[in-house]
Amino acid sequence: MKQQRWMTGLLRDRSGRINLTLVGTNLLFILGFGFMLDHFLAWGNFINMGHQMAITALIAFAMTAVILTKGIDLSVGSALALSGIVGAQAYESGVPPILALLIVVLTGAAVGALNGVLVTTFKISPFIATFGTMAMCKGAALSLSDSKSIQVTDPVMTWLGSKSFGSIPVSIFIVFLLLAIWWVTLNRTVLGRYIYATGGNDETTRASAISSRKIQFLAYLLSGASAGLAAILLIGRVQSAQPLAGNNLQFDVITAVVIGGTLLSGGVGSVMGTFLGAILVTIIRTGLSFYGASQEIIYMVTGGMILLSVILYQPNILKSLKVSFRKSAGVSPPDSRTVPIGGAATDSRGRHTLRLNGIGKLYSGVRALQNVSFHISSGEVVALVGENGAGKSTLVKIMTGVITPEEGTLELDGKEIQLRSPKAAREAGIGVIHQHYSLIPELSVYENLFIGREETTGGVLNKSEMKRVARELLDEFEIPLQPESKISTLTVGQMQLIEVLKATLGNPWLIIMDEPTSSLSKSESEKLYELIGKLTAKGVAIFFISHKMEELYKLCSRAIVMRDGQHVGDASLPETGEQEIIAMMVGRNIDSIFPYQEAIPKQIAIELDGIGDGERLKDATLRVREGEIVVLAGLMGAGRSEVLNALFGITKLRQGSIRVFGQKIERPNPKKMAALGLAYVPEDRHKSGFVPMFSVRYNMSLAWLRMQNRFGFVPLKEEKQLTDDLIRKLNVRPADPNKHTINLSGGNQQKVVLGKWLAVNPKILLLDDPTRGVDVGAKSEIHQLIAGLKAQGVAILIVSSELPEALGVADRIVVMHEGRSVAELAHGASEKEVMHYALGMHLSAR
Repeated sequence: MKQQRWMTGLLRDRSGRINLTLVGTNLLFILGFGFMLDHFLAWGNFINMGHQMAITALIAFAMTAVILTKGIDLSVGSALALSGIVGAQAYESGVPPILALLIVVLTGAAVGALNGVLVTTFKISPFIATFGTMAMCKGAALSLSDSKSIQVTDPVMTWLGSKSFGSIPVSIFIVFLLLAIWWVTLNRTVLGRYIYATGGNDETTRASAISSRKIQFLAYLLSGASAGLAAILLIGRVQSAQPLAGNNLQFDVITAVVIGGTLLSGGVGSVMGTFLGAILVTIIRTGLSFYGASQEIIYMVTGGMILLSVILYQPNILKSLKVSFRKSAGVSPPDSRTVPIGGAATDSRGRHTLRLNGIGKLYSGVRALQNVSFHISSGEVVALVGENGAGKSTLVKIMTGVITPEEGTLELDGKEIQLRSPKAAREAGIGVIHQHYSLIPELSVYENLFIGREETTGGVLNKSEMKRVARELLDEFEIPLQPESKISTLTVGQMQLIEVLKATLGNPWLIIMDEPTSSLSKSESEKLYELIGKLTAKGVAIFFISHKMEELYKLCSRAIVMRDGQHVGDASLPETGEQEIIAMMVGRNIDSIFPYQEAIPKQIAIELDGIGDGERLKDATLRVREGEIVVLAGLMGAGRSEVLNALFGITKLRQGSIRVFGQKIERPNPKKMAALGLAYVPEDRHKSGFVPMFSVRYNMSLAWLRMQNRFGFVPLKEEKQLTDDLIRKLNVRPADPNKHTINLSGGNQQKVVLGKWLAVNPKILLLDDPTRGVDVGAKSEIHQLIAGLKAQGVAILIVSSELPEALGVADRIVVMHEGRSVAELAHGASEKEVMHYALGMHLSAR
């Protein structure tokens, strides 16, 4: 039974599946070459392959760390040659053999250090930096050796690469030793965890007070040192140091790493897979050499293996290739509707009704949706509400053709339809505006509007026509922008309006809006509301997803309420009160979303005096005491988030001073501020809050690990206890510590980010819009938690874009206007008072 569970777990794990596949592939190639070629299965050939594999694997282990941190090292082959030449010349000049071997490794390490400096300090692309050092090392090796090999016969110099224990070469034992060291490093040490985190999301790593630059530098240093160690093995094997040794070795090394399952995008991979990949590369190279294939053919096969591995390990590429193949073969993808709609998709002014009947969806046996039924008709604005994890995202994916349901049907105007792709949904007249923008910053407004549906004349882009249509749309909806305006110059609110226009270009009758105001200021939200009114006047239906109850009552006529994957109510909003809606969503009564208890004044924890970052933040002054909550309020772009970034050391402080518990802080940085007891929850959790492919456990313990450095090893038992306690305390759902954080709902992702910092028991908590995009139930839980921390004496500084939240929880409100703190208001201030200062009306009153 235990063996069965172990095998099931292995097959579920990505690395386990890849490793099993590589073991089988290696055996198949060995048997295949053995069947076709004489002497391939001879013991002597296996010994030769072992020598060759040892050099590739030894460097590939370190290359795995480099690629895990989103790097690449093309210089390893040339570094190997240069290291060998320098060490051999040092020995010839009278340096003792042991010291000469050390010089070999140090020379390789020096090349790695140079790569690290170029990449981390000078911010040069890893490809360009290591391509340059590859050429430099190759030239140096040829120049120092006068393009000649240097004989090395000293037994100490050649022992590692030439001796055997029995019939097994010493180099094989070295490989297994280093495999064990690297496996332990990547899977059981704090350094290994940081290597994965740096590649998974370097901004999160930095915001967690971890130096991602040092991690990347160390990876390159180890890569170079490994090239030096491989040079020692090669010197022993061929009894000489050669200036062209390791020529093009980087291709075999990178192939081994990629075949082993390490993603070139970083953050995912395993050293065991790299080892099996190195074996496969060696088997194929040796087999082709036995077969008499030229070096050119071997290079072609190696390149093909890299491409094949990248395709096989990234399902989205396979899916794209499948669609492209079907199109080229003239086969329509299975996304057609069961019944033609006959023009309904292109006439938004007609009356249409979409009806969902008993929709159900399962993921790996877990029911995400069950028996969901409702309808929406032209001209309606209908809300979709529910806690994070209630099934809203799954429902939207079904309505937009991203996934298909296992149960139930969809009907458009009484006729059953099947939406098997986003294209089919668009043809059915259904558009969607996602919470995260899909605009390209460097393109103009009109270019973004027409991406994927460009107007052409004779195969040439018809820019004038696209600009004309864009201008008509902008004028029609009264958006004061030019078609040629670059997206990068627009405000967040303007970008959201462009997303709406982009959705209307397909002339849909139904537009699904997923939290469209989550990043907008009040004035920008008002403009979006006006645009929605104009769309509904044309007969367009809006399916509106939001956690802001006040805007739901302002816009929507009714609400579809979801809870735990089920449709629990279809509420008429004028007749159904807010508390009743909330109770339907969470299955319980919530007395107060924003609990408040008067603060007892204690010592000052934070003192900011005239701080600025030289850009948006001009001049901010404030104080935060232990046991109180201070909220930074103001319009979008007023400099609120910049205060937190400057305080935590994310951005450079250009003016003013910062004091923490009376201590003046010079040149703040995340590591220094975290050591003083500060914790920082960023505005954008996806960008710098968590590592997407990390589990809940790994994300929650990321900052905590800095304080648990027991000889560099991760204390697994304590980590499990800590994260299990945090999951229970924060009510993270599902309560699975091994689940990838990216697969959680937004509210549960935010709880994970909060949990990461609660694990270190902070004295000062910086929260940048902590409930943005979070449902009302999770919002209440988060504020109950914040109130508890306040009661424990934690100093809390919050940026909030929701005035009801700011007014409800703050002991004091500091209002920002155009980068400056312009007012400080006590608890009990009105919304009118806050907006008076936020809009700069105090300036005109002078």
